[in-house]
Amino acid sequence: MNNKISAYWKKSLEERRKLTFKLDNQNFNSEVPDLPRELVLDINNRCNHKCYFCANPKIEKYDSLNFDLALKLMKEARSFGATDLGLQATGEPFMDKRLADFVSEGKKAGFSYIYINSNGALATPKRVKPVIDAGCNSLKFSINAHNKEDFKLVHGFDDFDKVISNLKWIFNYRNENNIKMGIYVSSVSNSKTEITKDVRNTITNNCDNFSIRKISNQGGSMMELNETEEIVNGNILGSLEEHEYTSRCVYPFNRIVVNPFGNVIPCTADFHNMLEIGDAKKKSLKDIWKSNTFKYLRKKHLNNDYEGIFCDKCLNNKECKSKKLVDAFKGSY
Repeated sequence: MNNKISAYWKKSLEERRKLTFKLDNQNFNSEVPDLPRELVLDINNRCNHKCYFCANPKIEKYDSLNFDLALKLMKEARSFGATDLGLQATGEPFMDKRLADFVSEGKKAGFSYIYINSNGALATPKRVKPVIDAGCNSLKFSINAHNKEDFKLVHGFDDFDKVISNLKWIFNYRNENNIKMGIYVSSVSNSKTEITKDVRNTITNNCDNFSIRKISNQGGSMMELNETEEIVNGNILGSLEEHEYTSRCVYPFNRIVVNPFGNVIPCTADFHNMLEIGDAKKKSLKDIWKSNTFKYLRKKHLNNDYEGIFCDKCLNNKECKSKKLVDAFKGSY
């Protein structure tokens, strides 16, 4: 039975991935594509770990998304047909005590697929059970080392046993209660440890899918990693297969991301608010999606011309001068 459940959720993950990275030509070649199916709310940008390859510790101001604003944005996104809701981007979602409430309200708003990514250390039975019971459809752990010693080197904290214990509890709870939720694990290959798929007892026996991701420069915020890591141009956030490497990012064309300050951005790795497009506290998501600033960014992507904007660091993996997107846009006319 467990094999059938895992096979179902592995296929579900593959289908979601295709929806993200296989855009139709009409929308992937438009300055104003169709309104997106996916809303990502970065409910909290704090993190309890300090992975050496992550830009989170560089964040200058930590904050949490206003709950009432989040509810308004959920309803608005649903009104134009959004179906998927993500509840994290630059931070650890289980640091936010409101997480289960966000999931519950997302379900009330009508989102059919709500997903969460976590480092797993705080996803204890006490904290994770309300989140699962509220209707979470997908939970993914990022486990970037496969033993205690290396885990502390990579994550900065000695939480390996805790993370694996939490993963096993969640997998058993899901199976025992026939809950409709996918359980996934990914590991970022890195220079401090050996990442291997032979982790049956700890990982692969306790999730529906395990994947190994390439390391990235974190959206251009960790260029110093080029000194120790092998970072590939065009591998967006390390999430692509080799045949998918691209000079153009899909995210400005298929998702709306709102950071903890209430600003719409096009990327889940905008750690420094360099790509702010509009203030969701003042303008509607629909208006921001169709705004001249967003069209300017998409045109830059359509022309493979990233000079002056932070995307140049991410996609081309090079040090370069860049302005905030709104300033680059203003300077273009």
